[in-house]
Amino acid sequence: MAELRGCRFPEDLRYDPANHLWFAAEADDVWRVGVTPFGVAIAGEILLFTPKPARRTLTAGRAFGLLEAGKTVFPVKTPVDATLVEGNDALSHSAALMNTDAYAAWLVRLRIAPADATSHLLSWEEARVGITAQMDLWRFDDLQGFQAPLLGEGAKGLHG
Repeated sequence: MAELRGCRFPEDLRYDPANHLWFAAEADDVWRVGVTPFGVAIAGEILLFTPKPARRTLTAGRAFGLLEAGKTVFPVKTPVDATLVEGNDALSHSAALMNTDAYAAWLVRLRIAPADATSHLLSWEEARVGITAQMDLWRFDDLQGFQAPLLGEGAKGLHG
């Protein structure tokens, strides 16, 4: 288990640093997707997640659901072309688990072509540089001491 500035990053997962997402491989080209602890920290307290309907085809950069944190609602986007297999409907009632264990609360399951997964989803070692750069951008020194800013024009990579 890797750790960076107080955030855990399991080395068996894949990452999308720009969107603060983790990806866990399942069977048949399906990936379970969630928000990294760093992503949760910069969003502030996450309240709810509302997924788009299952079986929807998504192009890279399209939202697969909406995340509500405090008074802000923003889309969560896929970095690759994918098919939405399933959303975690339990998070539409409460996503509080994400605030305490980001890896226990997955958002969606996406079917991703193997070539896209290989070329776009990064190993921990590949993602480390991008995650560090994002942490520097947010002036994120440590998980315990970080105060999430109010999201708005300054939100980097969480919406737009």
